[in-house]
Amino acid sequence: MKNKKLWRLAGLVMAAAVTVMAGCGNDGEKKEGQTGTKENQNTVLSGAVTYENYDLDAEFAKETGNGEPIRVVSTFEGTCQVQSQIAYLLGFYEAEGLKEGIDYEYVDAGGETGAVLLSTGKADVAIGLISGMLQPLDNGLEAKAISGLHTGCITLVTRGDSDIQSVKDLKGKTIGVRALSGSEHIATLRALGYEGFSGDDVEFVVYDADSIQQALLNGAVDAIGLGDYKAAIMVREEGAKIIFDTTKDERLKDENCCVLYASNSAIGRKPATLAKMVTAIQKASVWIEDNPELAAQIQAAQGYTVGDVAVNTELLKTYQFPTSLTLLKEAVYRNFDDAKQIGLLKEDTDKDVLAESSYLFLPGVANGLDITEITPPKDPQQFLNAKE
Repeated sequence: MKNKKLWRLAGLVMAAAVTVMAGCGNDGEKKEGQTGTKENQNTVLSGAVTYENYDLDAEFAKETGNGEPIRVVSTFEGTCQVQSQIAYLLGFYEAEGLKEGIDYEYVDAGGETGAVLLSTGKADVAIGLISGMLQPLDNGLEAKAISGLHTGCITLVTRGDSDIQSVKDLKGKTIGVRALSGSEHIATLRALGYEGFSGDDVEFVVYDADSIQQALLNGAVDAIGLGDYKAAIMVREEGAKIIFDTTKDERLKDENCCVLYASNSAIGRKPATLAKMVTAIQKASVWIEDNPELAAQIQAAQGYTVGDVAVNTELLKTYQFPTSLTLLKEAVYRNFDDAKQIGLLKEDTDKDVLAESSYLFLPGVANGLDITEITPPKDPQQFLNAKE
């Protein structure tokens, strides 16, 4: 497995670089559903509590069963959600003491983005690409990235017979994306910026998920931004050509793309519960890194992915599954640096201030795990039978 030494940072040192957050109540009285006073919560969230003097198990014991569960946007679809799927399915959540329906519960996205669900209070936790959260955070979304998940995700694809060989050939071309300011759009803007171009040098056209690939095949556009799973299928079945891949690009291949976000109010309400979830995902990540084939087979058998197991397996092999919080911070800062340079942020936004307020090292969570292999609490083989 590649770059394990880079991202499995041994040690349990917590970096406490957090400002006092909103959403922790309006007074110092203990209210129903809260696990402590506003003063106590802010002590944790301000960074005054470090890993060395924070008893995660004791704090979690105060939270479990107290108030509403943490609402997690359902993650049971897609290759990119593999860590949360495995953490749930193979019992990593249970091993941390988390009980479904008591400490956390799943909610359906209902076609809305994670940013919308977090901002409207319909969910407390969602998985999203850093790039897709840039503008919502710039516009005041009260949420924090609390764990990096993996690298990869986005590609630029053209037809196999196209004369476009790289991003350098995109000037003056038409590019299809699913949404302006969405992850594929922003990844394309970053790729163009690396070559000295900007969004003004190309034309973007928005298509829905059902028609964007056909738009490329019909010649309506010259290239499209696409998730890497669908891109791999297009390469194999349609002879398409990938000209940019965040998994392989030297500037982005080690960068967290998908991360776990939590609303500020949820962090203030149940920080220890969230820390337990992050720890479970870290452990699941170690297992997936060592068992990509089995993880892909489980995803397919349980109906979490639709399509070719072999393609899914190869994608999981190309991802890095970081447990390091340091890499999360680096990815957040780099995304905001690029976003400012290509004009995605407000003119008066201080990118460094915004970046620093957009991630959180939860007390009780190790910066990196010093283990290189792990035995899951439940036998993975039992999940290889197709889900009824």
